[in-house]
Amino acid sequence: MKLRGLFRGFALLGLLLSACAPSYAAGYQAAFAEGLRARNAGRYEEAREAFQRAADLGDRYKDREEARMLVADSLEHLGDIAGAEEAYRQVVNDADGRYQGARAAFAVARLVLDRDGLEAGNAETIKAIRLYPNSGLVRHAVRRLLALVEEQGGPRAALEWLSPLELELRASDSGEAVSYELATLLARCEQKAESVDSLLTLARSHPYPNGSMTDDAYFAASLFLEDLGRLDEAIAVLEEMLSPQEEAYNGSSYDRPRWPAAAYRLGVLQRDKKQDVDAAIRAFWRVYDRHRTSRVTDDALFEVARLEAGRGAEDKACAAIETLRNENADSKFLRCGHFVCKREQESARVCSSDVLRKLGLDPDTVWESR
Repeated sequence: MKLRGLFRGFALLGLLLSACAPSYAAGYQAAFAEGLRARNAGRYEEAREAFQRAADLGDRYKDREEARMLVADSLEHLGDIAGAEEAYRQVVNDADGRYQGARAAFAVARLVLDRDGLEAGNAETIKAIRLYPNSGLVRHAVRRLLALVEEQGGPRAALEWLSPLELELRASDSGEAVSYELATLLARCEQKAESVDSLLTLARSHPYPNGSMTDDAYFAASLFLEDLGRLDEAIAVLEEMLSPQEEAYNGSSYDRPRWPAAAYRLGVLQRDKKQDVDAAIRAFWRVYDRHRTSRVTDDALFEVARLEAGRGAEDKACAAIETLRNENADSKFLRCGHFVCKREQESARVCSSDVLRKLGLDPDTVWESR
């Protein structure tokens, strides 16, 4: 009886799964697959024809419009820009606000910008943004136009262009990213103090884990604070950025992409700007403690060894090199270990030029002496 019930359960699960599976119109999948094969092989006319058949066969919006998007893409590759634009515009017209319409609207804006120049491209891009202000494509479109406006008219012209648009988009899903672009643009307009204020307001109004630009805003603010000579604030901003870090397991933690770089930058500021060796060493050890899989962890451990050797603490320098060896036996810094720990044997492979320069040594002189 139990076995029969188990089989009945599996049968019911199969029915449920089959009920959730998409149902394609007859012939759609074959035509679409034919189009993909031709597209991947660079046979764009054949691809266009196959995708058009798929679009004509598709009875669901997402199937039909995806095929039509690929018809337009094929026309672009064929150099038929007018035909591609017409195809994209048809998708926009039929989308009724649905997601393929956003992709098509921004594709039209890109084509118009490339073909007709900044004025026409700007108008088409603004139209797309207003149709789909919450699309993830808004930031890319804004950055593309911003670069052109700034190239042609300078940062002030770019600021005049972006300011009203940022205000318009501030409450949308794309508002955070566009506000970040405006804040960093202020720095290029020689308004770094205002840029810092805007960046910190942005970061604090989108706290971890919600903001997509939170860490970028903190990091940029720290850079500009350093430029302004406000070193204590530059350090405090990085500490604030790193403060939400959660412990995970086995001594590791949950990372966001900029956290390792921020932790390493703390060490650099303490070492180079504050000349506080103790604080720098603590900061570099924290990179190892919290970001063991980061690309900058090797750098941080070697910096610990270099700083300890510089103040005559050879045992501590050697301990840092040994930790580095245990973590990454292939690290390029191990070739340079004998410069900071006398107990280390000279490697058969030469120390790299960038590390030698960090140690205050001339690479050519070192290499010639081997």
